[in-house]
Amino acid sequence: MNIRLSATAIAVAAALPFASGALAAEEKTGDTVVVTATRQPQRASDVLASVDVIDRAEIEQSGQSSLLELLANRPGIQVSSNGGPGKTSSLFVRGTNSNHTVLFVDGVRVGSATTGQAAFQNIPLDQIERVEVLRGPASALYGADAIGGVIQIFTKKGEGAFKPELFVGAGTYETTDVSAGVSGSEGAWSYAVRVSQYETDGVSAKKGPFPAFSPATLFHDYDPALDADDDGFRATTASGTIGFKFNPDHDLQLNVLRSETRNWYDGSGYNARGGADVGNDDVVESIGLASRNRLASNWLSTIRIAQSKDESRGFRGVYRFDTRQDQLAWQNDVKLPLGALLLAYEHLDQRVDSTTTFAKKGRRIESFLGGWSAAVGDHQWQLNLRQDKNSQFGDELTYLASYGYRLTPIWSVSASLGTAFKAPTLNDLYYEDSFGNHGDPDLKPERSRNREAALKYDDGRQSASATYFNNKISNLIEWNAAPPTWAYVPAQTNKAQIEGWELAYATKVYGFDMSASVDLMDAKNTETGKRLHRRAREQGRLAVSRDVGAFRFGGELIGVGKRYDRAGEVGELAGYSLVNLFARYAVNRDWSVEARANNVFDRNYELAKGFNTLGANVFVGVRYAPK
Repeated sequence: MNIRLSATAIAVAAALPFASGALAAEEKTGDTVVVTATRQPQRASDVLASVDVIDRAEIEQSGQSSLLELLANRPGIQVSSNGGPGKTSSLFVRGTNSNHTVLFVDGVRVGSATTGQAAFQNIPLDQIERVEVLRGPASALYGADAIGGVIQIFTKKGEGAFKPELFVGAGTYETTDVSAGVSGSEGAWSYAVRVSQYETDGVSAKKGPFPAFSPATLFHDYDPALDADDDGFRATTASGTIGFKFNPDHDLQLNVLRSETRNWYDGSGYNARGGADVGNDDVVESIGLASRNRLASNWLSTIRIAQSKDESRGFRGVYRFDTRQDQLAWQNDVKLPLGALLLAYEHLDQRVDSTTTFAKKGRRIESFLGGWSAAVGDHQWQLNLRQDKNSQFGDELTYLASYGYRLTPIWSVSASLGTAFKAPTLNDLYYEDSFGNHGDPDLKPERSRNREAALKYDDGRQSASATYFNNKISNLIEWNAAPPTWAYVPAQTNKAQIEGWELAYATKVYGFDMSASVDLMDAKNTETGKRLHRRAREQGRLAVSRDVGAFRFGGELIGVGKRYDRAGEVGELAGYSLVNLFARYAVNRDWSVEARANNVFDRNYELAKGFNTLGANVFVGVRYAPK
């Protein structure tokens, strides 16, 4: 592996006495219960996989407005965005494609069957209580698409006495954010409801000047008369949970989340209505009903019936892409004399309604999976096996095998081997438009085989780890402009390899909480030797914070290395570094004032060629959250 460190990455690594793997989150969460790593509750300190847990307190401290912005600062994650807030974005987990990560909301799969990815940019943080990020292939647990990992959102649950919450904030770029909620329980009933609205004028999505349509300009056409104005974003979101506990062994819970967004962007003269801007109207929705029943002292059965929607209207209704996913899952968790057994059945029915004529508009997947997790003395292991039957591509068997050993009370090692797969999306196979862009119905499923090993240290005061991973992917699908027409079409690479290290460290020194992470990665097409597009070889993060009386303040340094905008190392994107600051003042037990300054040195950088990002910006808010 040939990896060169940027100056920012070296600075982050050298700033602390250790640099090691994804343990910053583990040190911080301690005995927090994690579900996503095994699909069963497990202490974060016992998890063998690379998992990051982001709780509500950290979300509020971050001052970010969207899930994508929050995740962009986590180890192993890189992002790209076609403009400011709410614009079409991509999230790359450990260098895999943007549609190689599965999003769940309260156990319900959410995303588009046409693009194959979830609209992370459309989910505001006001609705989220906790996020779990699982890095590494997870098809043996969650089926197709989990080549890079899984991100699971948990919304607010009701407990205790009636409690209202309120947040009001405003910032630069005419940004406003208002949210309110109530939660609690009464007898056998529990409830939680949150509503929010986020709005910003943003910046002009495209950067100028660019000439007319030309491959030499990477297709980012720019018309100053039409595209120089700001392109805003608005998100109106509501979530709710209602639960009923029949007795300690049986309960029923309904979870709902719906986000409606309007995203303005530059039309470059293609707007049929003649205006400067065109807009996307999107809907992300999930609804799930779960029945949890303890059938024996060692047997918990959970049945979930769910549906999710991903709906998009482009060019003010000219184009429509609607996905509906009907889901059924029956999971059985059985405690054994040694460890815990997982047995589950899943059914997924994906349907698409679109203005684009797809040769097929749906597929069904039937799945059976099993797992066994256990620990004996200093030894720990996790074994998972899953069989998926895809109505379009047939059977796929995936597995995961992990082992951990505690060398001493403060040192441990672990290793794992896992496989994953992804069926081509409907866009990959059948998409066509008037510009000549089109899919390929002969594409094959993508498959991956990942090996990783980790060394971890935790003495209670400081923690560190180093994780090495090597993910080999066959039949990797990449879209690119193809001569002579320069239309976008998908192509498959027989072999791609993503190899790298995740390093992190966390400690408390002289009252300061300090954490750092460094990602070193080589993601390339092994047939051509070229790097995969929009993946940096190195990125780093250093965060420092401290409490002084009623104040909590801190900052973070983020550095990302050079990337390329398109396959074949075309369109260089320069590396960049950002400094963000935050502060919080607890007025009293229930009221607080929060402030955040992002990109304080007003760096001009790109996440996608020809598209703007936010300059220096400030946001201030007041929160009421009775304890």
